[in-house]
Amino acid sequence: MDAATLVAIADRVGIVAFAISGVAVGRRAGMDLFGLATLGLVAAIGGGILRDVLIGDVPRAIANTDYLLYAAGSSAAAIAFGAAGGRLPLAVLDAADAIGTGAFAATGALLATQAGLDWPAAILLAILTATGGGVLRDMLATRLPHVLQAELNATGSALGGGLAFLLRADPTAAAVAGSLVAATISMVGHRGWMHLPRLAGEPDGHHR
Repeated sequence: MDAATLVAIADRVGIVAFAISGVAVGRRAGMDLFGLATLGLVAAIGGGILRDVLIGDVPRAIANTDYLLYAAGSSAAAIAFGAAGGRLPLAVLDAADAIGTGAFAATGALLATQAGLDWPAAILLAILTATGGGVLRDMLATRLPHVLQAELNATGSALGGGLAFLLRADPTAAAVAGSLVAATISMVGHRGWMHLPRLAGEPDGHHR
């Protein structure tokens, strides 16, 4: 499978996963339907748009109509689920966020290699793609972005993106390995099993 096909698949997986997480954050913030839809869309496509602008591409979320359909459809489904009284367990939301992080980290690194960029750019684009939407989501929900205080998403994205760059000669292996590493580290952070060191006396930011 070529890199372009893998990017398209991984992007769509990330869009669906982050749309669900965006709506969940909006629900916890007590937002109305418009707010829920906005957070779902921003979380789903925000990081990818930032990535594409940086590498000089027309944002795929604009160029590919189905990207918006995936984002809107997933957000609408999550909103409808909540309106029916459903509430996803925290473990499921953490898993969705981790899956989205893994998928987007891989796409960021693969697109960097396609653009002829070296490993620093691959790692930075992996981090930006995987965390950009979440940062925008949290800012709109008026909370300190979790990636800055309580998650390993950026760390996982950096390691997963770096691995994908190392395996770039085989795009399928790069996408699978990079996604798995980033998603696993992200999930470890979500579950509170590990976090980056803090300065002495600083509060624990792990709460969702």
